[in-house]
Amino acid sequence: MLAPAIAALLVAAGPDPCAPVAPAAAPDPAAAAEYRAVGESERRAGNRDTAAAALRTALGLEPGDAGTRGALESLCREARATSAFDRGVGLMDAGDRRGAVAAFEEARSGGPDGSAALLEGICLYELGEDARATPLLDEAEQDPDHADAARFFRGLVAMRAGRSEEAARLLEASAVDRHLAPLALGLARLARRDGRLVLSFLAESGWDSNVDLTPDGAPGATRAGDGSAGLTALGRFAPMGDTGPFVQATAHVRDQLHYDAFDIAGLGAAAGVQAGRGRQFLLAEYAYEYRDLGGAPYLSANAFLGEGRLALGARASAGLGWLARLESFRTVTDAPYSGLRQLGEADVTFETGPRSTLALAWRLGLDGVRDPALSWWETGPRAAFRVAAGRNVRLGLDVALSLRTYRVADPALGVTRADQLVDAVGLLEWDLADRWTLRVSASARKAFSNVPDFAYTKVAPMLGLAYTVGLL
Repeated sequence: MLAPAIAALLVAAGPDPCAPVAPAAAPDPAAAAEYRAVGESERRAGNRDTAAAALRTALGLEPGDAGTRGALESLCREARATSAFDRGVGLMDAGDRRGAVAAFEEARSGGPDGSAALLEGICLYELGEDARATPLLDEAEQDPDHADAARFFRGLVAMRAGRSEEAARLLEASAVDRHLAPLALGLARLARRDGRLVLSFLAESGWDSNVDLTPDGAPGATRAGDGSAGLTALGRFAPMGDTGPFVQATAHVRDQLHYDAFDIAGLGAAAGVQAGRGRQFLLAEYAYEYRDLGGAPYLSANAFLGEGRLALGARASAGLGWLARLESFRTVTDAPYSGLRQLGEADVTFETGPRSTLALAWRLGLDGVRDPALSWWETGPRAAFRVAAGRNVRLGLDVALSLRTYRVADPALGVTRADQLVDAVGLLEWDLADRWTLRVSASARKAFSNVPDFAYTKVAPMLGLAYTVGLL
């Protein structure tokens, strides 16, 4: 009677299905058939450990049975795949995306595995290897249990490549999953504003409490506050998406309600290239700007920008940027301010929550204008906090301190100027529809100086409406 022995198998700890099987002292094909039947039944039920024990016993009783040996080898492959999958999940949780990819590849070596394909595709997406991620996400999409998640990440791949319509379609399709829906629908909205060609228009109106920088406490002086209205248009073309070359053009006008001498109109163009994306990239850009002030030529500038970012673990990155701007002022009064202005900044940015970041930076600036008395260098810290307060609302706050020292004494003042500038900017963006965004901002500056005529305060709230559309 084999029933007690078989029953014991059902409660025993499962052996390694890949370990060698020792033949029994005496072959017993009949008993082997019973154990084989139990093994096949337990395997169909998903009880791999019990199936392995029964099949190993059957093979020991009948070593020459090819069917039993094949079933046991199949269980061995499944066990190795399961072990590799679990190892991959652990590596992924620890932030080792490259190690996780290798483990998931091993897990898939035993045959199609939608779970391993999905997680390997996600890891490759996060590593920026979209070409390798795409076929894995396509494979995972064929598994009904993973179809929505696969569509979500396929949408992210398309969005990064600048295929805005495809990205929006995939992201909206993935929103069938209620867990993905809040994020997927928000990203689908953003996708409609992205693409290889992006056009953006911003109309805004605001108030500047101190247009002409009237000094604080000046006897009998009244700050010149004034309202303004402006329009900015931008076009950007990036044929390879967010990594590769790009060109862009801008135009803007701002009209003061009363102080026409401060009306601004300008044009700009830029070209550059970016390698990498997200928390790890390098960027180089050249830009040109021309500006009128009060209806007359005022400024032309050539600028060079270099920027890079390096990931630090799973939730932080470090950035370094440098801007060199060669400015040429067209008026006799402002010509002494012409020269090379440089600004460098290093930052560390942390993901402080699922939808928030905090950047801590230090800046160093140098303004090498023609007149040494107007030339300065400055340094100081900056902090920036960003948070997505909801699916359609984003908030931001920037605070900076600049300690500015002028290079030589000003002959007219008889002293070497030293200023301290405290700046703060608050921003709220509310997506009203797929391509429409309401922008509310307020900037403030408090300037301290050892020369009272250069100590001032200003506040400038702004309200704007932006329209952005992604094409191609």
